[in-house]
Amino acid sequence: RMKVRDIIAEGIDIHGLAKTAEERDAMVDELLETVGLNKEHANRYPHEFSGGQRQRIGIARAIILKPDIVICDEPVSALDVSIQAKIINLLKQLQEELNISYIFISHDLGVVKHIADRILVMYLGHVVEEGNCADIFNHPSHPYTRTLLNAIPTIGVEMSENTLIEGDLPSPSNPPTGCVFHTRCPFAKEECALKQPEVKDLGNGHQYACILNAENESE
Repeated sequence: RMKVRDIIAEGIDIHGLAKTAEERDAMVDELLETVGLNKEHANRYPHEFSGGQRQRIGIARAIILKPDIVICDEPVSALDVSIQAKIINLLKQLQEELNISYIFISHDLGVVKHIADRILVMYLGHVVEEGNCADIFNHPSHPYTRTLLNAIPTIGVEMSENTLIEGDLPSPSNPPTGCVFHTRCPFAKEECALKQPEVKDLGNGHQYACILNAENESE
């Protein structure tokens, strides 16, 4: 088993970024403090930490080489809500301090809203809508996007009747013909199964792929 120090320093070792063991340790200690941990944590094993602390260790490992882009795949999905907020705030802080861009992959649009500048909504590997954060949340145009947003719990607000997506999820390796969402879409028409929808441009970089217009009325 590897201790935290060796896990974080793996990139340093591979790329030969430290000339001495002391320099290597100093780089790790500084980064641990950057992500909200103490340098004393470096000599412990991952199983000795909480879920939130382990995620901070993972973040430290990801940014040790000072990358331009970090891919975050469901980085907070396994954490309690209070810990999620702390990790999201840390990611935003590091983004500002280190000028990092994130590709943030998540099923939870409520979390995405707090960190994203632009959003791509995907279904079975296909982009069904994209736009800046404000447009996606204030003017969602694809039925799948609307369903995802309706599913976000809001105190005092009843969920829409279209909140739940009916039907089984098709196989990504054998997706439906035409629009990949048509088998579960409450607005699907016969032609949706016959051809892929054209991408419609709503301006300001906001696009969606559906035969319906933005108000879900047939054209």
